[in-house]
Amino acid sequence: MPLILKGLNQAGGQRDVNFTPDNQQVRTHRGHAVKVVLLGAALSGLANAASYRMTSFVVVGTQPRPAFAWCDARDRILAVTAPSPALSGPDDVRGVSLLRWLKNKPVASNFHYKLGPLEGAAGSTYIGLTPAGFRATRDLTSRYFVHLSNVESPAGMGYRMQRVVRFKTMQGENTCRYVPNAAFMGATAKRTVIVWDEGDAITYATRNFDGTPGVYVTGGRKTRSVEGRATYDFRTEDGFQYRVIIDDDGPGTGAAVHVFRKGSLKSRESFLAYSISTPTP
Repeated sequence: MPLILKGLNQAGGQRDVNFTPDNQQVRTHRGHAVKVVLLGAALSGLANAASYRMTSFVVVGTQPRPAFAWCDARDRILAVTAPSPALSGPDDVRGVSLLRWLKNKPVASNFHYKLGPLEGAAGSTYIGLTPAGFRATRDLTSRYFVHLSNVESPAGMGYRMQRVVRFKTMQGENTCRYVPNAAFMGATAKRTVIVWDEGDAITYATRNFDGTPGVYVTGGRKTRSVEGRATYDFRTEDGFQYRVIIDDDGPGTGAAVHVFRKGSLKSRESFLAYSISTPTP
């Protein structure tokens, strides 16, 4: 019988910020082909001096596109497309799309915005996020922005993911979930999926938007196709299999999670927005 834990929001001491309700349960499973290990040792990561490359994507229409940043907020998913060309200086401003999915009504809303200019502060960068009909100014940047951490990022020692602290738009301010040492984090229309990959210890977790119990499965395995697609597989003792398939280049197939029960496909969910963190050579 699986162990039921309430309010689980940590893995090996690494914070899952914020948004695991106190009454949400997580069904915890030990995978098949893995010996028992202490989670603190299996998922620590902060002592790992390896450097990482993080890439993010968001689905626009039906196609994944590079994302500048995305936010798993309490009641919504927000994402900003990467500008083209990229911002090249603190005064640059580029047109982008701001995508929004409400978690109780996962239909995409697409807004035209301007990204930039940039302002730095102690350990942070604020990038203006202005509706297309307004002039992008530093005054507006102080009011509407994407807030990124310069410390909690792959450029900082031991972090796999850059922290997107918050989005502030004319619709309000939203604080974003952060999982420092995840190898993958993505949001479907129904849940957030997190994968930690420490090589010999691979773990899968979900945070369901409707408040029903998520899952926490250890003992995963990773394979990679010749085309560069990564697949994570996790099996439980009661016959469930969770498979996360990721196209590292984003455009193409994107990413999806498949759930099987005793070999039969029960569900397939595409990711609306996701980030991948891979070790640099």
